[in-house]
Amino acid sequence: MPIISSFCKKGGVGKTTVLGYLAHYYANKGNTVLVISADDQNSIFKIFGADKFVTERDDDFFENLLVGEKQPQDVVFESRINMYLMKTLNTDRLSLTLTLKRAEEKKLRETIENFRNYFDYIFIDFPPSSSRLSEILLDLSDSILLVVGLDILGLEGYSNTIQYFVDQDINLDKIKYIIPVGYNPVKIAPKTCLKKLTEEAQNLTPEAKISAPIKEKAVIKNLQAEGVSVFDQHQMKDRFHQKNRDEIQKDLKAIFDGLNLE
Repeated sequence: MPIISSFCKKGGVGKTTVLGYLAHYYANKGNTVLVISADDQNSIFKIFGADKFVTERDDDFFENLLVGEKQPQDVVFESRINMYLMKTLNTDRLSLTLTLKRAEEKKLRETIENFRNYFDYIFIDFPPSSSRLSEILLDLSDSILLVVGLDILGLEGYSNTIQYFVDQDINLDKIKYIIPVGYNPVKIAPKTCLKKLTEEAQNLTPEAKISAPIKEKAVIKNLQAEGVSVFDQHQMKDRFHQKNRDEIQKDLKAIFDGLNLE
């Protein structure tokens, strides 16, 4: 079963949101989905209102599975029907272990590959920082979604990501889609950045397809503050917010349906 990652060497662009909503959308279609947080902030839990699973116990992290203290069923949390989350404790320490003890890398790869036997899709959420853990998980990924903010810093994040892949010898062809976020049709800057991103992608990642841009929507932040997904059956507080929620849900469905991640 496919392993799908979202990545960008720039924080705050919406990697976690895009990946989380994509995973939820696939789960709603009847697929069994696992989302692994390779970011020890575990923000993926927050956007689904599952913060309690992060702090409730200190012995049910991904690292506890790797060292053999726990079984897979002990470290996954069902946040939505068919959708399971897995948290990490300290990715810096884990990366150091992977660097100093090469046998641990083999164990990590075998653990991730074993998940393919139990889930239809595996999604991995990354921090913007680089680490040995990130390099291994990106190498294991079948498809990488490069999420790019439509501003100057977002474009810089795209360039830094490409350079990082080249420096670490990560196959650029794994980047299947570039997903622009923060688009506003009446603002000049996002439109200009989208045009420049398209030009740069043609040169640097010609095999990657650029999806339709995800529009700016304040309603997403409102939903996340409540721990509600855009794909939850949730009634907004008024008709205005409900209309915006329905619009972004429709837009995301169209974008996600256009992704070939098999």
